[in-house]
Amino acid sequence: MNLTVLGSAAGGGFPQWNCGCPNCIAVREGRANFEPRTQDSLAVTARDPRDASYVLVNASPDLLEQIKRTRPLWPKAPRHSPIRAIVLTNGDMDHVLGLFSLRESYPLALYATSAVRRGLEENAFLRTLQRFEGQLVLRTLEIGREVEIRDASGETTGVHIRAFAAPGKLPVHLMASGTASDEDNVGLVLHDGTSPKKTAVYLTACADLERRTDLEGHAVLLFDGTFYCEDELRKLELSRSLAKDMAHIPIEGETGSLARLASIPGCRKIYTHINNTNPILSLASEERRTVERAGFEIAFDGMEITL
Repeated sequence: MNLTVLGSAAGGGFPQWNCGCPNCIAVREGRANFEPRTQDSLAVTARDPRDASYVLVNASPDLLEQIKRTRPLWPKAPRHSPIRAIVLTNGDMDHVLGLFSLRESYPLALYATSAVRRGLEENAFLRTLQRFEGQLVLRTLEIGREVEIRDASGETTGVHIRAFAAPGKLPVHLMASGTASDEDNVGLVLHDGTSPKKTAVYLTACADLERRTDLEGHAVLLFDGTFYCEDELRKLELSRSLAKDMAHIPIEGETGSLARLASIPGCRKIYTHINNTNPILSLASEERRTVERAGFEIAFDGMEITL
């Protein structure tokens, strides 16, 4: 199985359009040790990447740019796409807005939990993906049940996924009308069906690590690296919110993800979904060196992971 990190930034990307924090200023000015990043998304294939069908995990607002710079996702005929299905981990705007860029009358399958699906179906914009019967085939992603991802016609992609509940929150646009549930935010276990021990976990929004069992026993763990410290936004006077208020566990500290995940053996650990304020975005920062000394990697746009 091959995983391509299409986007490694949190919502807003890097730089964020309205942010003048030191990191965003540095990347805009093209300073050494800083590279721009697009918003969180992953492309997965269980076949030869040169001639494969792909499953996207999340559809970020930057999806068209991500496709443009990822050659295996280019069309191979006048009307064609290697992208056959999309799996959503939650209903946040930075994970669903890219769907509406895929409106040019091409059949796709969309997998989401019942709660996320309800939020989407309340959105009138979904009609742009329903111009003909079968343009968008909606399939329910059940927590704890492994599924073989299939395209809109029912043909298998070879990618197997199991969703598990992860501590999170309702998307901001649904807070006034929705009811919180375990289906609002999920992590994913991915494999190709032939090597059950070669699994990857993708969990980019996680409020705490009290329930850690789903993260153990895998070859690769792509985990929430949004904030380095709990009060990161407060220190920069950008927001009054703490990391926990936004359903993210920080990297540092005794209860942070670096300390809590370090004890998981035999697993390649990679931080992704990195906020524009996070000091690990600088290749020369002490915070980045701390993460790397602990054996963790930091994802970047275009990163390839092979299992």
